[in-house]
Amino acid sequence: MAMRSGYARKHIGAVFEEILVAMMIRVSDDQGAPPRTIADISKYLGLPRSNVRRCLDALISEGVIRKAGDTGFTGQQDYLAARVDAEYFAKIRQAIITAADELRQIDAVA
Repeated sequence: MAMRSGYARKHIGAVFEEILVAMMIRVSDDQGAPPRTIADISKYLGLPRSNVRRCLDALISEGVIRKAGDTGFTGQQDYLAARVDAEYFAKIRQAIITAADELRQIDAVA
């Protein structure tokens, strides 16, 4: 729900493919992989190229990703930097901290 709050559309189904495409690009960036192409994304996620193109167009217009070279796409760092202090990021951080604390307690008992 926190991830979806950055989108103007109301339900997760309306943005699900975009979230998948954005996450794949962000993970690839984090791993130091070259910019991802439409063919890469389509093959990896099992989505039709037309859907990937539509997702990329929406993500570019929202400033989430950017075109890199002739055929590649990478994440837009300014997009994340502008949102790092957003309320939903704080909720995500708190959920992660809470889960980590609970896992530590389970581990301590075991």
